[in-house]
Amino acid sequence: MNDVIALSEDQRDALQELMNISMGQAANSLAHLIETKIGISIPNITAVTPTGLYELVSHNQQSYYTRQSFMGDIHGEVMSILTQSGLEEVAELLEYEQPLSDNDIKETILELSNILAGACLAGLSEQLELATNLQMPTLFAPQKSDFSQYDWQHSLVMEVKFDIQVSSFTMRVVFCLDDASLTKLKSTIDELLG
Repeated sequence: MNDVIALSEDQRDALQELMNISMGQAANSLAHLIETKIGISIPNITAVTPTGLYELVSHNQQSYYTRQSFMGDIHGEVMSILTQSGLEEVAELLEYEQPLSDNDIKETILELSNILAGACLAGLSEQLELATNLQMPTLFAPQKSDFSQYDWQHSLVMEVKFDIQVSSFTMRVVFCLDDASLTKLKSTIDELLG
């Protein structure tokens, strides 16, 4: 594993706490919008190669996938994995008429990804006083994507899972940062830790 990837225990704890706050804000944003309770997992922070990243995001065939790049003081990509199960109930909470058309399904997926990933990134950026700009999400199929084309050979992955409790719907948000952004992130966390 690349030395750049290695986080000290203090850095990892701080990053996990910052992610926890950001993810909580994201869950609250969506919960307020759909007026229902949302559970979140403890953020999982791991380092992976492009192959490991592919395995992480592509293990569930019954899912929809989106990706969004972000730029600024740190840059990388956010991938969201949304279960097909329970999506209709969530779309109904977002006031889409039933039955859902293919276009409604696509809009629901992109809207959920943008709300949660956007709020997560905004929360993290704000806490670390980093400027970031998140692009709009696009649908993608991991099976048809070449993960080896990424700019990084190792990436720090910060992952959290959201559960919408009135349905069987779950969504995972995976942040991927390259080496240069990791170096910046680590120095910013060190400043924060003083």
